[in-house]
Amino acid sequence: MHNTSNPYSFATWCRETLVEFTELNAEKQVFSGFLIAVLVTACIQLIEYTGGLPSVFEHLIYFPLIFAGLLLGPRIGALGGFVTGLMLTPMFFPTELNNHSEAIIDWPLRLLMLTLLPLITGLISRSVQQLHHLENKAKKTFHGTALPNHDALLEQINEWSKETAAPADALMDIINLRLKNIDKLRNQVGHQKADKIVAELARQLKEALGSSAEIGQTATNELVGLHANTEHSREELQEKLQALLRQPIVIDGNEFRLDTSAGVLRVKRENVKDNANVVIHDAHQHGYSAAENNQVFSFLDQDNDLVNDQDEPLSKQLLSAIENENIKLYYQPRLNTNSGYFSVLEAIVRWRDNQRGYLSPEDFKPLIEEASLAKQFTGWMIKTAFNDVSQWIKKDFIVRLSLHITLNDILEPAILNAVAKSLNQTKFPASSLSLEVSERSLVRINEQAKVYLKKLRSMGVTVIADQFGEGQLTLQSIFVLPVDAIKLSENLVLQATSNSDKKRTLISMIKMARSRGLKTIATGVDNRAKLLLLKHIGCDELQGSILSKPTAKDDIPWARIR
Repeated sequence: MHNTSNPYSFATWCRETLVEFTELNAEKQVFSGFLIAVLVTACIQLIEYTGGLPSVFEHLIYFPLIFAGLLLGPRIGALGGFVTGLMLTPMFFPTELNNHSEAIIDWPLRLLMLTLLPLITGLISRSVQQLHHLENKAKKTFHGTALPNHDALLEQINEWSKETAAPADALMDIINLRLKNIDKLRNQVGHQKADKIVAELARQLKEALGSSAEIGQTATNELVGLHANTEHSREELQEKLQALLRQPIVIDGNEFRLDTSAGVLRVKRENVKDNANVVIHDAHQHGYSAAENNQVFSFLDQDNDLVNDQDEPLSKQLLSAIENENIKLYYQPRLNTNSGYFSVLEAIVRWRDNQRGYLSPEDFKPLIEEASLAKQFTGWMIKTAFNDVSQWIKKDFIVRLSLHITLNDILEPAILNAVAKSLNQTKFPASSLSLEVSERSLVRINEQAKVYLKKLRSMGVTVIADQFGEGQLTLQSIFVLPVDAIKLSENLVLQATSNSDKKRTLISMIKMARSRGLKTIATGVDNRAKLLLLKHIGCDELQGSILSKPTAKDDIPWARIR
């Protein structure tokens, strides 16, 4: 009965035995050659003594030796053929079985053929194997260097991510070194020496990270270091990399200075599994951003998300309101002035208080002024909105969602990361999502949040500067920020309806935004005068009570949404 627990097949045994055989030392290979020769000769003698073979089959003698050369190498094949030829001398057979004079003439030719055929076959086989090895090596190394390329690094990441010995929460660092002046060095010292400089930097990086690290090259100006199960703190890693990048590279006694920046992406091993290509792309983008911002060292923890703050509870009042469903998400449609249909649903938080009625986020903002509470509350809003979106998608509704994510005017990297994870989990198209960030949060955006925001934009997410026109930012400053649209403040629109100067300013602003590819959105459209003005001056999207009030998720006018 076949034992399913041991799938070791005969073919597997043959392959492994062959590999082990080719790795034998010279003495054992010589012995093997003699053994093959004896076996072949014995078979021939047995055939001769039993009457011989028809002439058409006489050349079958060469096939065992050819296969020996093909599979075991030219040395063993040639040795086996030569010894076989020696053992088949005419004097070895009785006189009555052969024409002695004729055999003496034919024997040297046969000896030569028995030796050369397996030798030539073995040499051809070895050449093909070497070419195949070089081809595979070329596929996994960067052009003309010995450093692993992008594909080889992906294989390494996949291999590390599937290790069962390492804990699931083990950390992996992906380090991108951008060599800003390497092209200039290539022109000065030549390609060969420039490659030596890069190779030496790779060697030093591996030495700094440890022998378990893998260093590869993905572009002429980029090195990538992989360090699995890292135990370096951010500060320790920063110190090591900055010390490495400060020192010159010495080649042939000459010192060379590299203008280098380092971007480090830290991820959990479990999050890399089956996702290596995305992770290494994110690391590349982070390294590129670090170089663009002239940062010598930039650190990004991909798992810096809401989980880190779960120990900090919401205020009891807010928590109670959420549990009792007094705090809910409502959705207000936004009109597209070109199509005449509603095109986007903006998620709006409403708190139904027994004494004060419905409260907007501005009304209960004092309760969530602490950064941790604002982060938790925004996380709840994101989770709830995407749960609703998942239900709508199942019903084949066309959904474009807009979320305001800066309740306390601080753009948190953890919130942006939560948005990215929700997009991935729900498979909601990134191009159908808009994120509204306040003008104040854009003024004081930090580098990490800017990196996350650029990453979301590269996925297709639209970023909207909310409350624009309150005096914090100008259009010129907006143009250099990661923003795709501006949402005009209610006060700006109100002033334009009653003041001709403000109206001209608003018209000029909309024209300038459109010329730079920015969409314009107006909110607070609560009367006919504002509606006609904004449509007349070419505002792209309008939102307000005269068009549609915020509605519960079950009351959305889907028939009017395109």
